[in-house]
Amino acid sequence: MLLRLVVLLIALPAVLVLGAKAQDASVRVTAQAEPMEVTVGNAVVLTVQVQGAPATVIRTPRRPAAVHLQPRQQRPDVRRTRSTQGGGLRRTVTYSWRFRAQRAGAARIQPVTVVVRGEEYTTAPLELRVLPASDTAAGPTLRGPEGGARASLDTRDLFVRATSTAGQAYQNEQVVVEYRLFFRPGIRLRHSRLADSWDAPGFWREELNVASRPTPRTQHAYGRQYETVVLKRVALFPTRPGTLRVDPLRIETEAQGPMQARGGGASLRGRFRPVQLASRTLSVRVRPLPDPAPALFDGAVGQFDMTTRVEADSAAVGRPLSLTVRVEGQGTLTTLSPPRLDSVPGLDIYEPTVETDVERNGRSLRGTKTFTYTLVPRTGGRHAVPRVAFSYFDPEKQQYQTLRARGPVLQVAGTAAPRAVGRTGTGLPVGDVAELMTANEAQWGPTNTAPLYRRPWIYWALLLPVGGAVAGLVFRRWRRQRPASVPSPSSAPAAPDRLEAARRHCADGDAQAVCEALEQALRTAVMDRLGLDAWPQTPSRLDRHLRHHDVPRALRNRLRTVLRRCNESRYAPADTAPAADPDALLEAAEALLRDLDRQDPAAPH
Repeated sequence: MLLRLVVLLIALPAVLVLGAKAQDASVRVTAQAEPMEVTVGNAVVLTVQVQGAPATVIRTPRRPAAVHLQPRQQRPDVRRTRSTQGGGLRRTVTYSWRFRAQRAGAARIQPVTVVVRGEEYTTAPLELRVLPASDTAAGPTLRGPEGGARASLDTRDLFVRATSTAGQAYQNEQVVVEYRLFFRPGIRLRHSRLADSWDAPGFWREELNVASRPTPRTQHAYGRQYETVVLKRVALFPTRPGTLRVDPLRIETEAQGPMQARGGGASLRGRFRPVQLASRTLSVRVRPLPDPAPALFDGAVGQFDMTTRVEADSAAVGRPLSLTVRVEGQGTLTTLSPPRLDSVPGLDIYEPTVETDVERNGRSLRGTKTFTYTLVPRTGGRHAVPRVAFSYFDPEKQQYQTLRARGPVLQVAGTAAPRAVGRTGTGLPVGDVAELMTANEAQWGPTNTAPLYRRPWIYWALLLPVGGAVAGLVFRRWRRQRPASVPSPSSAPAAPDRLEAARRHCADGDAQAVCEALEQALRTAVMDRLGLDAWPQTPSRLDRHLRHHDVPRALRNRLRTVLRRCNESRYAPADTAPAADPDALLEAAEALLRDLDRQDPAAPH
């Protein structure tokens, strides 16, 4: 009895620890510094979020040590929030400290340790960049007529900020980069557009959706209030270890700032002046996946769940049925390989069909990938559905996870059909190719006929397709050289039909909606004409397609001009002036569509 009591006392702490770990499986601790690039003398705010636990079980963390940053407070500011997600209650406790940048160079905030229910959670260190105050780039200066008034826009009035969800990640781990435009209240923008191509070498990229006509939101930065809009959001998956860099996002816009007249007069508004903005270059330190990896691991990184479903629990011999495997979560969904199935005697398993449903409207890439396997029983009796196994690496837990699912037992009716033992040269059963032929059914034929290469008609048969192709090319060239005929009235309604939505928005006075409708109509017309399934990603690719279809240079230039003028209103806030007169744009689009149809009346509409 005494021995049992001692064993119980020794095992009880281990049981309590295991129970606590099971309860804390949903706890998540993250740290973020804002901003990641700051000038000397300005403030930096460190925010630590604890999700999945109430504040009563969290020990208030200590302020972390920092390099080149002076702390402004000893105890953190605490904020508690509650929200519902997936039908359940989600608790979030936020701790924040303020620091002041002391010296130019690389700054660092050491890891923060948070104790939840007696278990420690440690965040990753944060690297910041501190710029000298003298190196702050001067912004554009707006001057009034004859120097009577002046307004200056510096880098604190108008800038593009690039942020990433992590400064370091594992290979294939998702890192979301967001580019946001900040501008002070009172500054008006128009004709905003991308100034250069954007790239992220070494990453697999997945674009996330952002609003085409964003509504500015109020946000604080550098101790001031700004209006902000999201320009671009993209999910990046590093394909190799090392330090990878993400290109800055560059935009061109026209800004109008308030001016103060000399002598303390009333504030005026200057003219719109061109401005070029660029975000900073982001760096991500990519760590290789740890060794050893499970035998089933095929590169999947993220957080996933797996479910399986069988079409029926009974079947007949030779009759196929479906096994559906659904993998859901966030991570490398688009490149996810099919889960591995165990082989089962008497059951043929065929390669699956794959369906991917990706959600791009959130702040990260997540969704579902469905694999549908076809199973064909070859013998009767009871057969166990193959077990499904899927391995992935969880970057939050920093360990590999393997999901397994065991299917039901199938009751297969019928008996296996007899098969011939012999096989052909390709491995097919002889019984599947031909029945045995008796001697009476055999038919004899001559063997002294001329071989095929000695028969002249075979060469004529080979020349016919070549001659037809040459004749088709000659006819096509002759048809293109014919004078363009004026389209008949019956063919004219194509342009008005395409531009019907633009005309309606023009009548309503919605200039930006007119530009979007015109751009969509022109893209649809050009894609139908060129036979494209998707719009070319760059202007050079579009121009190459148009040249391939013999579209004259003048029409190509007019098309680029109209599309550029329509696209110029994309990043402009809703209260700014339109990029161009919508009536003039509508007339230009009508004329362009008519000329495109007249240039080749046989082009598809």
